[in-house]
This record gives sequence, C-alpha cells and structure tokens, in this order.
Amino acid sequence: MRYFAAALLLLLAGTLALAQKTHNVEVLESKAKRVEEGRLSIDGRVRVGKALKGLTLTFDFYTSDGELLSSQRAAVEDDTLKSGDESAFHAETENPPGSVRFKIRAYDGRGRQLGVGNEGPFVID
Repeated sequence: MRYFAAALLLLLAGTLALAQKTHNVEVLESKAKRVEEGRLSIDGRVRVGKALKGLTLTFDFYTSDGELLSSQRAAVEDDTLKSGDESAFHAETENPPGSVRFKIRAYDGRGRQLGVGNEGPFVID
C-alpha cells in the first residue's frame, strides 16, 4: 500500500510539473482578417521566455471541422529577442478557401520548433 501511495504522489507531481511548464513563446494577441480576394492580414504580439534569434511563426489554417488546409510562415519583426522581450508580427498570407481559424507554431533561427503558449485556435474575421 505504501508503494502505491508513493507511486501516486510521483505521478501527481509529474503531472503538475508538466502543467506548469513554461513556454518559449507566448502569443499575447493575434487577429486575422480577410483584406482582399484570396488574402489574409494577420497581426499580433508575442513574448519570448528565453533569448532567441531569428524567430519565425507558422500559421496553420483549419476548416470548421478541424481539418488542416495549409501552413504558411512569417518572420517576427525583431531579429534578436532577449528573455521577456515582446515583439509585434504582421503577415500577409494567402487565404486558403474554407479556412475559418488558425493556430500558431514557432521556430528559432535554427529551425527548431519551440513551445507556444496560447497557440490558438484564433478566429479569422
């Protein structure tokens, strides 16, 4: 019985640690709107948890059923960011037909995927 209680405590502690995991990039705000036939304008702000160079965002566009339609990349305005820095982003992308929402992924300058807090989904206006 003692081993069961100890194992349960370890499992609970591991679950709490994962829940409190900090993200490398936090999306503070993001808005997308259709600006002309076949184009989207996406604006927002991010905050980084550690120093990064060459932050790139990928926008994954989904249908109302959750089917992935397309992924498109855009670089953040500031090339080098220190821990805690905020940066704005603006992207003009193609509007995949049928897309109604999007999620955001982040990559560093070496192409490694980063953890993202508040990744979405965000609604396209």
